[in-house]
Amino acid sequence: MARPKVPLISRRKVLETALAIVDEEGLDALSIRRLGEALNVNGASLYHHFRNKDEILDGVTQLALDSVEFPVTDHPSWRVWLPLTAYRTRAALVAHPGLIPVMLRRASMGGTPEAEALVARLQREGVPLGIIAPVTESLELLAVTSALQEVGARVLGDAAAPSRLEAARGARGVSPGELFEVMVSSTISLVESAIALKGSREALDRVPVAPAKGGRGKRS
Repeated sequence: MARPKVPLISRRKVLETALAIVDEEGLDALSIRRLGEALNVNGASLYHHFRNKDEILDGVTQLALDSVEFPVTDHPSWRVWLPLTAYRTRAALVAHPGLIPVMLRRASMGGTPEAEALVARLQREGVPLGIIAPVTESLELLAVTSALQEVGARVLGDAAAPSRLEAARGARGVSPGELFEVMVSSTISLVESAIALKGSREALDRVPVAPAKGGRGKRS
């Protein structure tokens, strides 16, 4: 479909309206027609800024992420500033849980400008290439899972039927947010340890084994 020559509405207005629809009516309610109705324009007008609905969803997700205020640090260690990206993702999804499926799809596709910039920064700061994907993917998955846990706890907290499980949830000794902070820190260490262990095993496999006396050399 051809794009109108003159935009009737701004790109940001489209994204803000789309985000409001997702928040209030759910992700399935968002369509080109529904968005056009909310903006009081023909749906074709949206194609001046976006090629399709998926591009709108990507923009809505980025808008939600950009709306989260989080500390900015100049700390030289990536182990300090990298977790902030996970905190931001979690905060955005807790505020806009309807975007969780979009974030999962976006993560699986990869290749966003923000993701490319993140990888470039990690490489500039000396992070081994083999660590980057496992760490960033794990942190993003943790953010999504923790957001689901937070949102689910709210919904279950409204349930009237008491149970042992509800009692356990009510008496939890650590909140989903506190647990997330611990898991983020642990994930970085665990990924580094796993890759180091893999490297040690590969190095061991390359070491020639001297034949044992009285038989062929074989390492068990």
